[in-house]
Order: sequence, then structure tokens, then C-alpha cells
Amino acid sequence: MKDFQIKLDPAQQARRFEQIQKLKENKLVVDFMRRNHLPMEVLEKHSSQFLSWVERVAKCQGCLGLRYCRQPLKGRLQMLDVDAEGYLTDVYKACRYEQDEEKQLAHRRNYKIFDGSYADLLLDENSIHLGQESNEYTEVFVAMTDYETEKGMYLYGQPGTGKTYLSRVAANHYAKAGQTVCFVNMPQCIQSLKQNMTDSRFRVTMLSRMKFCDVLFLDDIGSESISAWTRDEILFPILEYRMNNRLKTYFTSNYTLEELKKQYAKVREESAEVASMRILERIRSLAVPCGLYGPSRR
Repeated sequence: MKDFQIKLDPAQQARRFEQIQKLKENKLVVDFMRRNHLPMEVLEKHSSQFLSWVERVAKCQGCLGLRYCRQPLKGRLQMLDVDAEGYLTDVYKACRYEQDEEKQLAHRRNYKIFDGSYADLLLDENSIHLGQESNEYTEVFVAMTDYETEKGMYLYGQPGTGKTYLSRVAANHYAKAGQTVCFVNMPQCIQSLKQNMTDSRFRVTMLSRMKFCDVLFLDDIGSESISAWTRDEILFPILEYRMNNRLKTYFTSNYTLEELKKQYAKVREESAEVASMRILERIRSLAVPCGLYGPSRR
């Protein structure tokens, strides 16, 4: 087979020669060649590959962070490397900003379910300025992040008082400590289960994760679409298992416990009142009720 080569005109040859000379003087290239014990013939033969690499690296000069990234794949730089057989190859490496972010988000692997945003994963103790908060708010925060307490907390109050925010901080706190965590928005969870009603595998997986995780957060409980099925076939088995195995469970709600009992008793059936009481008994067994009051923070 013939070795086909593109024939360059004199101007193109001159331009290529000039590029190779500049590459030979480039510290990045010189260090790469020396480090990998490559002869100059490799540079001359693969000059376009080296040139592309140098141009990609140049885009990172003076970068102020991931939001300003100019690379095609955000936070990832396509680097030049040499494989085990001595051939040039391209590999993707995380930049220092991406590496820092990966460290910040390392705890997300401990989430079995996470109904939240990227920004929510970054929340931690430093996100709350306790010196500017009321004693009540500070006490709730301290109690929610206490590893030693056996029970969780049933945090209730009007919308916007910071219940979900505190819960997200606490959830990240436990995840960073190596605990398996589920942060579940109840309305969203029930909606997903209804949409996948015929998918028994999806339902079993979701329920298993909520049953068996070390710490469970049920956010906005009582605001979901309530039916006998969601109450007795979804919520009850989760609470029953966690109560029997003393697994820490947190709740946030716009309803007091008495108001929540009425919510679950609204289902039109003779046993609704009893079924609602069964739910409330398990919540009381799992969590300490605590009201969070004050103006809306939204």
C-alpha cells in the first residue's frame, strides 16, 4: 500500500516550518519531549497534534474558574500523552478547578436519592450565619446535625421559614460523614411513582433506598397527592421499617402533626382515621416535633 501524503505548496511549507520552530522553543513542548524521551522527529512528524495541544493549554491561561471555562468539555483539558507503546495519544484531565469541585461534591456518592440542585449539594455549615440567626433557629440547626441523637426531627412551620434549607445542610453533613442518605421531596416522589405505576422494579428500588439508607429526609410531607395507595403502600412500609430498625429520619412539613393527621384521614374510606393514626404514631416514634417560625426567607 502506498503512503499517501498531502503535498504542500512553498507557502504552506514555510508556514509549517515556522510552526515547528516555534514548537521547538515552546517550554511546554520541550519539557514534554524531554520527560518522555522523544526524538525531535516525533515533533516534526506530528506538529499539528502538538500545535493543537499548545492552543488548548493556552485557553486555560488566566482562567478564573469553571464558569469562565473555554474548553469544549467544561473543566476538562484534552492533554497530549504517550501510551505504553510509545505512541502519542490524547487524554482528558480535570483542571484544578474541576478537581476542587470534585472534592467539594465527593459526598454526592453517598446519596441514594437526591431531589435537589447542584447548588444544594454545596450547602454546608458555612452557608448559615448563625450569628445573625435567632436562638431557636440555631438550636434547630445544632440538633439536626447531631450524630449522637437517636431520633430525627419533624420540622414544621409556614412556607419559607427555612425548613428545607436547614434539612439540605443537615443532609450534606451526614453524607460527608460517610452516611448513606436519601433526600426525598414527597410531592415529587409520589408523582414519579404514579408515572411509573406499572414499573414494579422502579417502585421496589425507590422504597428500598428510602427504607435502608442511614439517614432519610422526607421533605414537604403532607403536600403530596394523598391516596390510600400512597399512604398505606408507599409511606407506611418505609416508616414501619425505619421505626423498627431505629434509623434516623427527618421530616419537613407545612402542617403540625395534628394537621398532618387530618391530611392523611381525608381519603374516603372507613379505615382512613385508623390508617392516619398509624402514620402519625410512627412519625412520633422516629422524630421530635419542632416548630420553625418567623418571616419568609424567600
